[in-house]
Amino acid sequence: MIALKRNGLAYLLLAALGFLIAACATVPQAEDLPGPFEAMPGEGVRWGAVVTTLTGETLVALRADERFIPASNTKLFTTAAAFHYLGDPEVPDPASGTSLWLVPPAEGGGAPSLLLKGAGDASLTDGPDCLENCLHQLADAVAAAGITTISDVIADDSFLPASLWGQGWSWNNFVWYYTAPVSSLPVNENTLGLRLRPGEAPEDPVQAEWLPGDEGFLTLQNEAVTGASGADQTLRFERTPGRDTLRLTGLVPQDAAPRVYALAVADPPRAAATRLIRLLRARGVTVEGEALTHREAPLADISATELARLDAPPLIHSIRRVQRDSQNLHAELLLRRIALASGELSPEGGPEILRALIISAGLSPVEAELFDGSGLSTYNRVTPAGMARFLRWAAAQDWGDAWRATLPAGGADGTLTRRFRGTILEGRIFAKTGSLHGVNALSGYMISASGQALVFSVFANDRPNDAPSIIAAMDAELVRIASEN
Repeated sequence: MIALKRNGLAYLLLAALGFLIAACATVPQAEDLPGPFEAMPGEGVRWGAVVTTLTGETLVALRADERFIPASNTKLFTTAAAFHYLGDPEVPDPASGTSLWLVPPAEGGGAPSLLLKGAGDASLTDGPDCLENCLHQLADAVAAAGITTISDVIADDSFLPASLWGQGWSWNNFVWYYTAPVSSLPVNENTLGLRLRPGEAPEDPVQAEWLPGDEGFLTLQNEAVTGASGADQTLRFERTPGRDTLRLTGLVPQDAAPRVYALAVADPPRAAATRLIRLLRARGVTVEGEALTHREAPLADISATELARLDAPPLIHSIRRVQRDSQNLHAELLLRRIALASGELSPEGGPEILRALIISAGLSPVEAELFDGSGLSTYNRVTPAGMARFLRWAAAQDWGDAWRATLPAGGADGTLTRRFRGTILEGRIFAKTGSLHGVNALSGYMISASGQALVFSVFANDRPNDAPSIIAAMDAELVRIASEN
């Protein structure tokens, strides 16, 4: 039995009751039951909800069998698949670390090149404060080997061959960090930081500067201007997929505070090679060539010797990042690693693994149909009844306790840090959030006032663009259900 110390009693209760779960228990296919969520606020919002006991007794059902976009509730399936197919995620995998190889010069002499190989580790960083699993450790290894001059640095991210983006992702979001391209050689989670501040007077250009180390990866076309104090901000970021030009337009009011925006890199492997070159030069290594990708420097005929390999953290670290922080790149890389280990990685990035998991859990494609690992896809559909059924099945697995322990707790951590504080569910609800344009979702487990463990899934779809948030109402209803049971 695995339980987090911060929520020990709640997790112990969940674990103990987990033994009572019948894996085949299902939510009755019945008409909607009267009760919560029927009169929720939000004109135009389509609500769906199911609350059951761990043994499958239905307490609440509203549109239980209708299909909803689950957003990041999709990550519940992805992380469960890691436990189901990969074994103990606490055990490190030496093969998953990023490695650096020395490539001898071509005939005729010259300096050797370096080959930087990614293995799908999403935790690799290059910041000056990095202590473990750092890109600068590979640069240190080059200097320690007495290598003073190299030709090119070739970045190889072919380990997990699939599309840079998932099926059904919105192209206009590709500019942002949360839709960073998926590569098996990411650095800093494939994000860049751009600090913006208004100019000194109206009509002045908005001041823009990249955070240290993030310069030079995107070409900045800054057309944004400063507006009068109190004016509405109309700032827009635009980057056409496949291009490295970032265009800023619109207005930033003069009294706006400086802000750092997290953006996605355009070419992850080239960015990784460029970052390594900078670190090498800082250590006195001369780099005569350039940053290349394996697509520009075919590796079939290359004979290389390994210089150094980083120790990637155990997979559980990435799973927790996915569950608690809803990190999309980690989720997509996780799904691809599962698919590769199963011998089934497709160009789409591994959704076939989720289809297999859904079948194993006894769900039909009507109840759950998923096309990516993060939930960014607008193609994904799940019914509230299907999600509740999946949660009961997962809890009954031998890995169920450990998996539940990766979920954020209400009022305590991750995406639930500010939710359910001061309520009966503070520290007693363990769930995955979900948010997309017009979509909010929350599914997981909670402990009611009587100490009963409940399974729940709530979806709100089709919220109009200018409608207020419905999260507070969603949480209030869950608190009321917990109080009444």
